[in-house]
Amino acid sequence: MKRNVPVREAMTEKVLTTTATTDVAHAAKVMAERSVGSIVIVKGKTPVGILTERDLLMKVVSVDAKPSTVRVGKVMSSPVLTISPDVDITEAARTMARHRIRRLPVVERGRLVGIVTASDITAVSPELAEVLPERPEVPPGEELEESVCEVCGEVTASLYEVNGMWVCENCRDFLGG
Repeated sequence: MKRNVPVREAMTEKVLTTTATTDVAHAAKVMAERSVGSIVIVKGKTPVGILTERDLLMKVVSVDAKPSTVRVGKVMSSPVLTISPDVDITEAARTMARHRIRRLPVVERGRLVGIVTASDITAVSPELAEVLPERPEVPPGEELEESVCEVCGEVTASLYEVNGMWVCENCRDFLGG
């Protein structure tokens, strides 16, 4: 019999957050220091947006904007899709697949209590990997051409898969991949 696993059992409780007035350079630096691919934008304790490495690439780097002059509120993805900690992770995986996202802030009574990622879900329930949005199909240890490093946020011609993340050569060496 299949056991239901609530999001609360898979989520990360310590969520990196900032406000919409923070500059993108600072947000990206903190993301890199914490080795995370996103930062949740809050107003009080309520999530109002999310800034991902994709947002950094598509809305800042690709238009040659100066990150120290751009506010997070201008480039964050908003409104942010959230989920309750009591929802089954299968439903969380379906929500991510339907909306083509890899992260869901977890909200209880209007307050941010965690975040669940595609990696969190597959760690708890590997069979859900086929439901989640796909990463490019490249065998482990192989290269992926030009994209954004999930650790430092650098755009590079070569990324490598290490521990389920796409990273640049410097981060690969740092992570021991």
